[in-house]
Amino acid sequence: MRLLLTLGLLSLISPPVWADEFADATRALFKKHCYSCHGEKKQKGDITLHDLDSLEAAFQKHALLDNIIDQIESGDMPPDDEDVLPTDAERKQLIDALSNVNNRIKTGDVPQKAGRVTLRRLNRNEYHYTVRDLFGVNFNPSQDFPADGAGGEGFDNTAAALFSSPTLLEKYLAAAKKVIASVYLNPGLKKRAIFKQPETPKDTEATAKEILSYHATLAYRRRVSEDDMAPLMNAFQRETKSGKSFADSLRAPFTALLINPRFLFRAEHNQAGKDEWKLNDFEIATRLSYFLWSSMPDRELFRLADTGKLSDPKVLREQAQRMIASPKSTALARHFAGQWIGFEKMISTVDPDQKRFPTFNDNLRKAMYYESVEFFSHLLRKDQPLTDLIESDYTFANATLARHYGLKEKVTGSEMKKVALHDKSRGGIIGMGSVLTSTSLPLRTSPVLRGVWILDTLLGDPAPPPPPDAGELPADDTKADGLTFRQQLDIHRKAPKCANCHNRIDPLGYSLENFDAIGRWREKDANGKPIDASAILPGDIEFSSPAELKTLLMSAKNKFAANVTRKMLSYATGRGLEYYDEAVVTKIVAKLEKNGYSVQALVHEIVNSRPFLNRSSTR
Repeated sequence: MRLLLTLGLLSLISPPVWADEFADATRALFKKHCYSCHGEKKQKGDITLHDLDSLEAAFQKHALLDNIIDQIESGDMPPDDEDVLPTDAERKQLIDALSNVNNRIKTGDVPQKAGRVTLRRLNRNEYHYTVRDLFGVNFNPSQDFPADGAGGEGFDNTAAALFSSPTLLEKYLAAAKKVIASVYLNPGLKKRAIFKQPETPKDTEATAKEILSYHATLAYRRRVSEDDMAPLMNAFQRETKSGKSFADSLRAPFTALLINPRFLFRAEHNQAGKDEWKLNDFEIATRLSYFLWSSMPDRELFRLADTGKLSDPKVLREQAQRMIASPKSTALARHFAGQWIGFEKMISTVDPDQKRFPTFNDNLRKAMYYESVEFFSHLLRKDQPLTDLIESDYTFANATLARHYGLKEKVTGSEMKKVALHDKSRGGIIGMGSVLTSTSLPLRTSPVLRGVWILDTLLGDPAPPPPPDAGELPADDTKADGLTFRQQLDIHRKAPKCANCHNRIDPLGYSLENFDAIGRWREKDANGKPIDASAILPGDIEFSSPAELKTLLMSAKNKFAANVTRKMLSYATGRGLEYYDEAVVTKIVAKLEKNGYSVQALVHEIVNSRPFLNRSSTR
């Protein structure tokens, strides 16, 4: 049977026939031309193709398919030095087979499901914000917790990466005691927590139950049952019998609330015998609040969930809009954008050499970080286009950052202010100090890191890891043996084992070489030699400045929008994406294109999507 079939005909063919056709079209060619480098015994670039032997396997490895197609179409793979190269007909056969799988995935012509999120605990940020909103404390009790790992699309709220340990459980108990002690030391917070006093001794238990029921509903993020209340009331009764006052008797059950699994973990109900079901209103409220606020639902969300109104699409949209306008939505900028774009590293791991860059200090570090936070928060609350992340004529700066950038507009004070940019090189996240510094090395810029960041973070097209014997470039660009650093890098990329990837990566980084390792504009390198920012990508695509790079990226804005959508959908649902999510992404991007790539439109589309509002019994 011929492989080239229209999508209309494909839908008429049963999965087993299609699966056989895919395997028949690809297996022999992969074995003949690819297994020697990407098979069971050797996996160059961490890419394996021997297990891409069925339609289901192709679905599962869908993220790899575009890369394979690009490599075959460009002629980069198989490399020219192979003994036997595929014929044009064989190349076409592989490309068609892989493209057909891609088309099926993107158009939803594959089994669709909502996806499954495993039971997950609150991560450090979520614990911090939830305790803040629950009891009003203004310190971070999660600082002593072990660091959270990242999973899925690279976020620390991914359920599969949120492990628990005996050490963490000990930290939970210590944090709970510290939080409640802080509440009891603050008269205002104590009155807020114990909002009612018994009028008579007979009212003591009823009043305690009313107080604890209120807090437990918030803490557990749902209606509470008698079974939920029993251990809390038992703790209260024990304290009362020991002679403690009403307020002091509530201390133990308050502490118990914060170490209860119903507080520490976000559980969603299962439905036996069903493959997929809708989340209830309390679960929707919880997903929504932890997506936009990294914290528990507020009273308005609880009220709507309790009356069953939150699942109404109109009400859900209104609530998402309300939450976006809240200052608490800054959490989305800090923790979604901060991890996706990478500027969160500015407050943890980025460390330029102090001797080489003496002007880099904590004030500048914080200014770079908050520039990025304020910029994304502005996009969200003012409903700006996603494409402002690539190219904009404004940013946010204080006096420290404005001086560092050499901005023409006069900026005073330590507060971040929106400022106009008159130089097209600086606008968008590519021109931000947080990005430029975090994609550099301590002593020099790194065109490679910057190029990899653009491919992966902006376009969702990650480069494979370098081969073990790729060699290393010098850590310091002042020791150049008479060569510019770029000339050294050009020599490195001429090696056959390096050229394939570096031809895509390095030109992107070269165009940013006028920005030094802490994001300052420069005309000369560390050796006093003129900066060469000219670049040529495969296909003879030439550009030579940050502004021209942005123009190039703007021509791929749908690819960029698709990548942002994948990232945000993963963050919102707390799981890595699967092949069946691609159809959701495709539909959202089509709507974004019609809405001018509105950031708020992206949020609303995700909140109303099948993966966000539903749950499957299996992955």
